[in-house]
Amino acid sequence: MTRRSFLIVAAILFLVIVSLVMLGVKYLPKLDPSGAQSEQVHYSEKVAVLMYHHLEEEPTPGLVSLAVREFEEQMRLLKENGFSVINMEQYARYILEGATVPDNAVLLTFDDGYESFYTHGYPILREYNYPATNFVIVSSIDDRNRKGIPKLTWEQMRGMKKDGMSFYSHTYDSHLYGPIDVDGNEGAVLSNQLYLENQGRMETITEYVRRISDDLALAERRLQEELSNKRGIVAFPYGQYNQDELSRVLKTLGIEFTFTVQPGINSRSDRLGHRIDASSADQTPEKLIAQLKALKDVPYN
Repeated sequence: MTRRSFLIVAAILFLVIVSLVMLGVKYLPKLDPSGAQSEQVHYSEKVAVLMYHHLEEEPTPGLVSLAVREFEEQMRLLKENGFSVINMEQYARYILEGATVPDNAVLLTFDDGYESFYTHGYPILREYNYPATNFVIVSSIDDRNRKGIPKLTWEQMRGMKKDGMSFYSHTYDSHLYGPIDVDGNEGAVLSNQLYLENQGRMETITEYVRRISDDLALAERRLQEELSNKRGIVAFPYGQYNQDELSRVLKTLGIEFTFTVQPGINSRSDRLGHRIDASSADQTPEKLIAQLKALKDVPYN
């Protein structure tokens, strides 16, 4: 074969290979930039919000916690089944400004500010490039001598913010129950007037409003001082709330929207957000995914 013939054959082979490559690229399945591997649309223009608390290698009986392996499996299945994990700022723009969200949008939230979010949850979230929000009981962050499950530090939170994590209020120090009548019945102190045992009377409306206003305002101030938060967002302790005085206090303080623990899927009108308990005792990763896929058929809103 002459040099000229060799070059002609080589050129033809090159063109054939390029054509085959381009043809293959044309028919490859399109990938979701979020990393989701499924193109199935389970729901559109809505957001499912998942709720977690404590993560442990082996859950402690009596605690609201989830095994680390179960959490990691949930994250894997979210990606494999085409769910798009969004951050709190995307959710805020969706609720407040009518911005769009991707199909199958999911927001990940944690309550109480446990340090296990940093030691167990954060490494897994980084692996999947997923953002998440933690609603912290701010007094337990400020008071490092408080007993109980270890809580996050401000330094840990500042570090995690650089990787897309965010932190908002679960009140300053109102994540507890207190007496709400003379018979000793108890209720969430944020959403109820308290019975003042030492005075033998109920708290007045004025006293109640001042108490919760001071608590919520202090939480917002500390979050702004330590984390430079720009938005006011609150998750209600135990999911309990009232529509009267508490709602007015939140508006006065500039709290833009809130979350409860009632299950469901959220539309743009849901300033009080529904959340799905992703770490309940009878929940498995497979059941959670099935529940998310079925949300569009459930008339929560």
